[in-house]
Amino acid sequence: MKKQTAILVMLLVTVIWGGGFVAIKIALDMGVTVGLMNMIRAAMFTAITLVFFHKHIFNMTKDEFKIGFLAGTANMFGFVLQSIGAQYTTLSNSAFLTTTNVVMIPFMAWVIMKRKPQPKNYVAVAVCMLGTAVLAGVFKNGLSFNVGDVYTLACAFGFGLSIVFLAMQKSESHFAVGAFMVAVTHFIGGAFYFVFAEGMYMPPINWKLAILPLIYLGAGSSFLAQSLQVAAQKYVNPSTASLVLMFESVFGSLFSIMFGFEAFTVNLLIGGSLIVLSLIISEVEFKPLKK
Repeated sequence: MKKQTAILVMLLVTVIWGGGFVAIKIALDMGVTVGLMNMIRAAMFTAITLVFFHKHIFNMTKDEFKIGFLAGTANMFGFVLQSIGAQYTTLSNSAFLTTTNVVMIPFMAWVIMKRKPQPKNYVAVAVCMLGTAVLAGVFKNGLSFNVGDVYTLACAFGFGLSIVFLAMQKSESHFAVGAFMVAVTHFIGGAFYFVFAEGMYMPPINWKLAILPLIYLGAGSSFLAQSLQVAAQKYVNPSTASLVLMFESVFGSLFSIMFGFEAFTVNLLIGGSLIVLSLIISEVEFKPLKK
């Protein structure tokens, strides 16, 4: 897979994840708790991956297991910590602080993979963070700081580590192995949250209306999107990958508008445009001007 193709695949991933915001909103409104939702979607993810790719999964190498376990565990802690933090902070703070992994990733890759960031990476990260801040309404509503924000910053660190670890996959590794490990650890994280944070509480759930969003989350956002992410990230450096994945917030806002959950705002236009610009800066090769 060429790098340009991998970037397009990851953009498709953000489209699917963007639709996941609507699915999550509907599922929660129908009474499904955060822990239960993550358990169900991860269980679907694990089952589908096993059915279609069991031969590759049962023949995984030690290196594939190691990288998949590290990426999946980091991803799991990201989801769990994000869910905990969301209970104590605002939606804008959660959205903005989660995306700070864009700042962390170039330095993580430098330490773990010995890949020193290029100067343009710093510029792209700054533009992307500015766009995300506009999108989240930080300049309008402000950014307070509390215990929920600490959890959210920790979740950003977990998501960043996951992206770096996935970039360490060998090109010959089958994507299903990494996807399976992400699925299993996601299920463990969801179960942990359901048992210890929610006390296995089962409120009345409108399953008739909740089932389709849950299927979308399990088969679409988890199995299809995460599998595509794992497959594509072998060909994209961590810094670029993190910028591409920021489009999740853009598509999430667009789908929210389409389904009537929020109105179109100038913040969406400006913030989305800045995120697009950050990706362009990251990918354009700047040559020094000749005298």
